[in-house]
Amino acid sequence: MQAQDDPTSRDRVFGILGHELRNPLSAIVALARVTMSREDLPGEVRERLSQMDRAAQRSLAMIESLLDFSHSRWKGALPTRPVLTDPREIADRVIDELRAANPDRVIALEARSSVPFEMDPARMEQVLSNLIGNAIMHGSRETPVQVSIDVSETEALLEVRNRGPVIPADQIASLFQPFTQGVSAGGTDAGRPRGLGLGLYIVQEIVTAHDGTISVDSDDDRGTCFRIRLPRRLTSSEP
Repeated sequence: MQAQDDPTSRDRVFGILGHELRNPLSAIVALARVTMSREDLPGEVRERLSQMDRAAQRSLAMIESLLDFSHSRWKGALPTRPVLTDPREIADRVIDELRAANPDRVIALEARSSVPFEMDPARMEQVLSNLIGNAIMHGSRETPVQVSIDVSETEALLEVRNRGPVIPADQIASLFQPFTQGVSAGGTDAGRPRGLGLGLYIVQEIVTAHDGTISVDSDDDRGTCFRIRLPRRLTSSEP
């Protein structure tokens, strides 16, 4: 008799697995970076350690996604700690990191205002990193990824737009389901490491925890745009 898939048991396993793997991987990252700080290190060894560090960082990102997924399933909304911050500074940090990791890609930022806004900086870095990373992975190499921020008296509007394969209308809703891989036919992600398919699910959970909304438009004329709206007055969701 075939065993039935129990979502509750599966989600519990994901949470336990994430907790058990995070500490040893963090130790690998720390050891690699301490070793790379040695000035007498041969170039070839330094490069191998750098590759190990990047691989461990990707694994840690997956583990954090599993932990967020488990938290959202067991405890509801993800915890957020909103503080008054400049959304442009958050975007600048994320874009700097992604430019360094993807030197052949152009990421353009347009900040129509720099009014401070109440949001969780770490969570919003997670949101932008996911959305811009997806745009780099699935978008056209020949056109820039466009990021825009517009803060008003009532809301913050964040958009990430890229040219590339159109997402079919009947697949847009499923993008935010856990363990769903994005549409990439004709895209630029061939040969790249794939994630767990949790990125957009977690993005939506973070936006919801900020009492916000996320929507997607995708067509041949304007490309694909992920649009986030956050209201000015937020409440903190604690664990």
